[in-house]
Amino acid sequence: MANIGMQNMKYALLVTSGEGAETTYQTAKEFIGAISASITPNSAEASLYGDDKLMEYSSSFQNATISLSAANDDDGVFADLLGRKQETSTGRYRSNINDIAPYVGFGYIVSKMVNGQTKYRAQFFPKMKFKPFVPEASTKGENLEFKTITVEGMTMPNKYGDWESHIDVDSLAAAKSELDKYFTQPLSDPNANTSNGEGA
Repeated sequence: MANIGMQNMKYALLVTSGEGAETTYQTAKEFIGAISASITPNSAEASLYGDDKLMEYSSSFQNATISLSAANDDDGVFADLLGRKQETSTGRYRSNINDIAPYVGFGYIVSKMVNGQTKYRAQFFPKMKFKPFVPEASTKGENLEFKTITVEGMTMPNKYGDWESHIDVDSLAAAKSELDKYFTQPLSDPNANTSNGEGA
């Protein structure tokens, strides 16, 4: 399998409606201009040594860092993702020390090549927050150079312990439909309907 592209990046604000309530999201919005996404899981680890050798080892998932590269820094998008405010009188966006980034659901579609056939993966992260950033800038030199943005987010487990979910399908249209379902039909109790990927 080789990843050959990504597109259709979307996010939606996570709605909390009381302890024990099922996860719901506001209407999903597009995050235009996706270039790349890098996911780094972070684990807590413990090692036990005895008799000059490793006797026990344990590792448990804590969270995952997502580093996104995008073609633009749309103020409307990042007002949503970072809790920034816009002045109605001037139109100015303000980054304040009291801004609170909301939890969001986040996903995109990955194009893959499998045995010479193009497949599509709807990749979804049910609960995450993005970190504040300021785009890089530089003077124009002899050659034109496009400056992109890089923003980091932290994904964490939802109430059921899920921090990522995906499904592979045969067409882009099907992948878009599956990605939309993640926002309208959120992940539910894994004990109700699960599969280990093996046939019955």
